[in-house]
Amino acid sequence: MSALTRQQLLSYALPALPLAIPTVGLYILLPTWYVEQWGLSLGLVAVLLMLARLSDLVSDPFIGHWLDRGSSGRYRCFILLGGILCIPGLWLLVLPLQGLAATSLLFGSVVLYLGWTLVQVPYLSWLAALSGDSHQRARAASWREGLTLAGLLISAVMPALGLMTGLETGNVLLVMALLTLVLGGLALAWLLRSTPLPAVDDAQPVAIRLSSLMRNRPARMLLGSWFFNGVGNGIPAVLFPLFITTTLAGSESDRGLLILIYFGAAVLSLPAWLALSRHFDKVDLWRTAMTLSILAFLPATLLGAGDLLLFIPICILTGLMLGADLALPHAMQAEVCDWDRFRFRRQQRGLLFACWNAANKLALALAALLGFGLLQLAQWLLTDDQSAQSLALIYAGLPCVFKAIAVVRLRNYPLRQARSALLHRRLQQIDGVPHVD
Repeated sequence: MSALTRQQLLSYALPALPLAIPTVGLYILLPTWYVEQWGLSLGLVAVLLMLARLSDLVSDPFIGHWLDRGSSGRYRCFILLGGILCIPGLWLLVLPLQGLAATSLLFGSVVLYLGWTLVQVPYLSWLAALSGDSHQRARAASWREGLTLAGLLISAVMPALGLMTGLETGNVLLVMALLTLVLGGLALAWLLRSTPLPAVDDAQPVAIRLSSLMRNRPARMLLGSWFFNGVGNGIPAVLFPLFITTTLAGSESDRGLLILIYFGAAVLSLPAWLALSRHFDKVDLWRTAMTLSILAFLPATLLGAGDLLLFIPICILTGLMLGADLALPHAMQAEVCDWDRFRFRRQQRGLLFACWNAANKLALALAALLGFGLLQLAQWLLTDDQSAQSLALIYAGLPCVFKAIAVVRLRNYPLRQARSALLHRRLQQIDGVPHVD
């Protein structure tokens, strides 16, 4: 199997950078901004984001199914349509209608999530078609997630630059949206022009396909761990601004600096996780990284006002472990697509990646609901001092529980590296492609 060239890797991975620019704004800054700037309650923001995500969950499997059943040209059509829908969605979120902040948050999120799904499902599932070799897929995933983190770093720097230049949070969010639309359009155009479209199969009805997913044990196990780990990552993401200012008594500039440290550590760790994946099973590496992340994050439950410096090593260590979350599961998902194709004799990578995408969205929605909902409950029932301490427990303690569940769910994961390599050789024999070491 020939190695992917740098140009192939770059053309595939580059869209991840602009697509990641609004991530910090949407998942970390935006919910708190609607609370602080527009006067919405924590509970209402959590419910609205949960409703928007639930509407998105309905669309994901159908988009994945339509992607598998149509021609390769649907990859292009879905990405173009999704990009167009993202424009009004982002606009409504960062420029809410006067007196209709809650409505703008809900409908802006619904439109944006639909557009994002139409882009993300074909883009993520494209990974499985780039190469049949597990290491080459891990390379492509690492390039993509490395550029994702570069976009996140840009996103993390922008709030700090906004404070230095006098821009308010709303204006910073608007700049992020404009950068995403312009740079994302250019990068996606290059991807569609320079990278061959994946081959698809016209297969069976969606009811039969979904029933086959229930019989795909590696997919079920990976999906469950992906979901619980997503909740574990999502809760501290949505509560991060409040934790820094309320529990640690930090400033808005401290938020930007700590986000930069966290994602910077993740970027630096990606080459190491990729190198380790050549010598160790990806599932073992991922479980180890999640376990170490738990051990590094638990001390944050004990922090309080004035402990900002003590939080920096926690950001560094958990950021290093985040690199494994970004580099390894996506390559494992591509291997599950191979197993599914070998077991059921049809290509349904679009549906599989759509289900994983939906699980990730549900995890983020549940994280917002749990994080903001429990914090709202604490503010009603406890004193101010007790509420600040409960924020630390919700922010750092609850995610560790979900990550521990993710680790346990993978303890008997069957699709190991040697078996994946054997599976790929058998698929080559089925396709009539000679195997080349």
